[in-house]
Amino acid sequence: MLDRDMIIEETIMPRDEILRKTKAVSQVLEALRNDHKQTLSSLQSAGVGSDSDGQISVLTKSLEQLELGLSEAQV
Repeated sequence: MLDRDMIIEETIMPRDEILRKTKAVSQVLEALRNDHKQTLSSLQSAGVGSDSDGQISVLTKSLEQLELGLSEAQV
């Protein structure tokens, strides 16, 4: 039988592991942000029709969410 303390110890992640995983997620978010910026720039340069306007709007909103995630993930 597992006692309460043993269960708690197994479910708590060590601080260094939390930091490592947070940094890894931040790197992925940064790469995704850079991809979004590049795609957004290409769409804005092309400036073709309402379909690209919709894509620009979606990318802009997604970019805002990525920026928020990156600011919250700073360690």
